[in-house]
Amino acid sequence: MEEQQEAMLLEKQYKIPFALFREAFIAFQKKFVFPRNYAIMAVFLIVAGIYSYFVVNGSDQQRPIYCMIVVFCIVMCAMQWYNPRKIRRNLLEGVREIEEDRYRLRIYPGYLEIGTMLEPEDSTAQETDALFDDEPEEDFSGTRIYYNKGLHVHEYDSFLMIYQNKTMFYVIPKSVFTQEELGLLRQHFSNALGKTCHMQEQ
Repeated sequence: MEEQQEAMLLEKQYKIPFALFREAFIAFQKKFVFPRNYAIMAVFLIVAGIYSYFVVNGSDQQRPIYCMIVVFCIVMCAMQWYNPRKIRRNLLEGVREIEEDRYRLRIYPGYLEIGTMLEPEDSTAQETDALFDDEPEEDFSGTRIYYNKGLHVHEYDSFLMIYQNKTMFYVIPKSVFTQEELGLLRQHFSNALGKTCHMQEQ
């Protein structure tokens, strides 16, 4: 543990502006949500087109059923289009409340740590720790993420996106890094992750 702590490559604290998180979440949806939704919409539209033909040319007895199928397909297409945008709107409304939160990123040779900086302890808690000779709790709540084939790092113009799966991602503003630090990150992540690292050219 101590050796890994000493080998830390980089540490940054930062905030995530609302506009930046919105941009990152849209990029995340474009990568993982929209392609699947558009494929589903295409299937429903094809089915709707087929049954629309039967509505026009089919028997009068079956026409109401065909109409119901067409309407169902159109409704499902509308839901596939609307739901991601509703999720984005609801999430962004919640993000506004934590826009001032501070985060910390630590880069190690074999893993990274990322999470939220907590508010410092009040004076009473500090005095209690001193009285009982306790170590103060670290003002950080985060996650340790080891480098593996499931970890992806994508660099965009204004941020880095780090994700382990298709349901959760982390955003780090590039503005907190110097050009030298960005070069170090590009080299480090390329060596550690290989094909799952998508960084811009230096």
